[in-house]
Parts: sequence; C-alpha cells; structure tokens
Amino acid sequence: MYEPAVDSNHDINFKSKLLSEISKVYSKHDLDRISRKISTWSGRGSLPDQLMDDLHITFGCSVTQTVFNSVNVMVGVGVLSMPNTIAQAGWVGMGLLILFAVMCCYTAYLMKNCFESKEAIQSYPDIGEAAFGKYGRLIIAIILYTSLYAYCVEFIILEGDNISSLFPDLSVHMGGLSMDSVHFYAILAAVIMGLTLLVKNARVISLLSATGVVSTVMVLLCVFWLGTVNVGFHENGPPVKFGGIAFALGVYGFCFSGHCVFPNIYQSMADRTKFTKAMIICFALCVFLYGTVAVMGFLMFGEGSLSQITLNMPPDAIASKVALLTVLLPSKVANSYWSYITLRIALVASSICVAFALPFFGLLMALMGSVLCILTSLILPAICFLRINGSKATTTQIGLSVSITVVSTICMIVGTYSSLSDIVNQL
Repeated sequence: MYEPAVDSNHDINFKSKLLSEISKVYSKHDLDRISRKISTWSGRGSLPDQLMDDLHITFGCSVTQTVFNSVNVMVGVGVLSMPNTIAQAGWVGMGLLILFAVMCCYTAYLMKNCFESKEAIQSYPDIGEAAFGKYGRLIIAIILYTSLYAYCVEFIILEGDNISSLFPDLSVHMGGLSMDSVHFYAILAAVIMGLTLLVKNARVISLLSATGVVSTVMVLLCVFWLGTVNVGFHENGPPVKFGGIAFALGVYGFCFSGHCVFPNIYQSMADRTKFTKAMIICFALCVFLYGTVAVMGFLMFGEGSLSQITLNMPPDAIASKVALLTVLLPSKVANSYWSYITLRIALVASSICVAFALPFFGLLMALMGSVLCILTSLILPAICFLRINGSKATTTQIGLSVSITVVSTICMIVGTYSSLSDIVNQL
C-alpha cells in the first residue's frame, strides 16, 4: 500500500544525497539553482529533463575548448609533409587539401547524426555495432588499433630523422654491433616514449598532449622566420603533376584523420548542438595551418622539398634548431595501466623493428592515409550513417554520403597502389 510519509522520507533522503554528490563539483551559485529545481520536483520518477539539460550544459567543454581539442588531434606531424605534397602533385594539391577538409568535416557531421539517433552510441565501435552488428564493432576496433600502431611507427621514424639532423656525427659501436645516428636516436626516442607508459596521472598526460597545438604553431612561426630572414620565398612549380596526386591524397587523408576521437569530443561538449559549428571552425583552422606551411615551405624549397620540412631547414639557422626541437615534443600520449605495461612495451619494441624495416616517413604516411585514415574518416562514417539513418536521411544527405563513399574508395585504391609501389621500389 502507498504510504505518503515513506514516500516523503524517500524524496528527502534522495534530494539530500543528490545535493551532497553535486556539491563536490558545482559552485555555490549553481548549487542554489539546482536546489531550487529539485525542491520543485514532485513524483518518484526520474529527474526532469530540464534539470538534466541544465546540469549538462553548465558543465562540459565550450565551443572554443572543443575546437582546441579537435585541432590538437588533427594537426600533428602531417604538417611537416605539406610542402612535399605540392612538390609531388603541384599546386593542385592545395585544392585537394580543401576538398578533403570539406569531405571530412561533413562526415564528422554524419557521425553526430549517428550519435543522436540512439543514446547507446557513444564511441566509434558503437557506431559500427549499430550499423553492422558485432562484426562491425570488431572491424572498426581493428582498424583503430592498427592506426594507433602505425602512428607509433611514424613518430619513431620522425624522431630518428630529426634528432640525427641536430647531432649527425654520433655513432655507436658495442662489440659487433654498429649503429648510425638515425637508428640510435630512433631507439632513444622509442625508449623515452615507452617511459610515458609509466605515467598514471591523467593531468600530466593531458599537459603532454596539449603540446600538439603549441608545437604546430612553433613550426609555422619557424617556417615563416626562415622564409623572411634566411631562405626567402622564390621557388615556383607547375600547376599539376599527375604522378604525385595519389601521394598527396594519402597524406591529406592522414592529416584529417581525427574521427576516431570525435566521439569522445562530442560526448565532452557542454552543448552538443554546437558540435557542427565547432567542427567547421576546426577544419577551417586546420586548412589554414596546413596550407600556410605548404605554401611557405614550397616557396622556400620548391621541387627539393623533402618528406619533412625540418630536413630542408639550414642546420645553422636558429629557427631550424627551434623547429627541430619543437617536433620532439610529445604530441600524443595514451593513458596507461600497469597491467598493460608489458604489452605496450612489446608493441613499442615491435614498432621500432617496423620503423627500421620501412624508414620512409612520407610514403608510410601516404600509405596510412590511403588505407586506414580514409576508411575511418570518410568511408566508414558515410556507410554507417546510411545504414543507421538511411530511412530518415534527406535526399541531399544520401547523395552526398554515396558520393563521398565512391570518391573516397577510388582515392583509397589509387593511393594504396601508388604508396605500396613506391615503397617496394625503395626497398
């Protein structure tokens, strides 16, 4: 039988407990507002939607913070290869850069629609499961983890090349083992990266991760300084070089591959209705950063632009040393647990072996971009959206999704074939 006194006590106890938990993270002003809302609540059901919306919108990432986090994810080592894409593909590469940015921004919008279609969808594997069941989740998870492993290989190659540019004369001889500076510094960089696995403090990890945007801005400023003070902007090139378009496509796919983190960024927003706005701003900033380095770097070094612009920089210039030291800052560090340390150290060790076997920074980036990144950033978001929301989607959404899928598949096939052919030729 229903007893009002018992119900009243239940409400009072629940309200007190709720306020006690909320007081741990909310300010006094917000506590007063929340307390008034709870006091007006009647009934034994769930909290009113208005209250939950207020709590959600008050706390979380703003649009500015979301843009910063997203740019930090996407703008990384890919910026170093921007001048080389123009050297390989011609000035048409700038048009391809903008095209990829627009397509990837739209697929981020498609992912947002997938999140909003079902409350249970909160991660990228969730999207795969909602679209294609457990096998969809498994396939996407494999692609994501393979991408992370490939990133480690890229970073080891990057560090070995750049540190050896700073200190090229070092060589190691121990017994019958001889090692040049590139291989030694690659191993040293991998060891340092491995030590970050021992860090358990999430705040330290977040501070290390935040250096990504700072590093990119520093590289941009160093390139500008070199162009205006040391080298000058005097080079030029042809509008189109068809033989290098496939390479450029792979690199651009790599540059805009932040979709595996977008679910976390979306969930962290205070007002998720502004996710699309944040993505538009983010991709516009990425195009600006990538495009600026591409144009300035190519105007400085022209057809001689290497896979990493830092390798073109005059070794005696101060800006060169600053840029080289900047790219050594950790740009992405994953959270870790002691139970996984052995496995992760083994993965780092194996990534060293792969980096030594395939020491082609630009070609490996193009291969990753052509296969893994185009899959995660373009093809999978589009087909999963069609699978999940196809019946509710507009004609425009369906047409754009199908077009992106077709164009991206062609780019993936062409880019993969070109990258693999070039790697085999250089082995």
